[in-house]
Amino acid sequence: MSVTPPPEVVGAVQELRFLLNRGYSRTTALNFVTNHYRFPLEVRHFLARCVFSTREIDKNSGKAVGVAGLRGKRLGVDGYNLLITMESILMGKVVVACDDGYVRDLRAVFGKYRKSHVTSKAIPLIVSIIKSSGVKSMDVLFDKQVGHSGDTASEFRKVMKIADVRGAAKAVVGVDMKLRRYGVVATSDRAVIEHAKNVWDIPAEILKSVEARVIDLKNID
Repeated sequence: MSVTPPPEVVGAVQELRFLLNRGYSRTTALNFVTNHYRFPLEVRHFLARCVFSTREIDKNSGKAVGVAGLRGKRLGVDGYNLLITMESILMGKVVVACDDGYVRDLRAVFGKYRKSHVTSKAIPLIVSIIKSSGVKSMDVLFDKQVGHSGDTASEFRKVMKIADVRGAAKAVVGVDMKLRRYGVVATSDRAVIEHAKNVWDIPAEILKSVEARVIDLKNID
């Protein structure tokens, strides 16, 4: 289901794009727009995660690969980034098809992740879609500093074993750096995408078959 932001948020998206396209730093442009509208933190989070300059759009979208480009590849998975977005979709939370084409959530969970009532559904769904892509193997990496990361990784390993998917799921230090070793990564994290060779947007793939509440920024020009 398509979700339309309030008019003042639409205006802020357009203004932030304008400033970014004229070379203002993301922090400066974001502060100017959010202070002007006196937006709460959650709207600032939306703008920060989802609005990009034309240069960033071209760079990020140019790294996107579809299922056809995955067969036989070793996939690095940004564990919490993907799991949190998937859970948001299954919870009926709003997600955003951002300027650069990647689907991102708005929950601002960061380092405070806690298992939810949809986790047991989200993990098999993730593993299933990755298996169907024909990748050679998948390594799901979770930030060790987040509580219960070992348990979350263990749940993934169990599902992967049942599904007969090669690879590993583990809690590690420095997820972003370790993901740079992979030819293809599954993430929507801006910092990870910046250093990745190729990126697979699994939530976008899921949205082809799952009903969700989506703000599509392509509809705001």
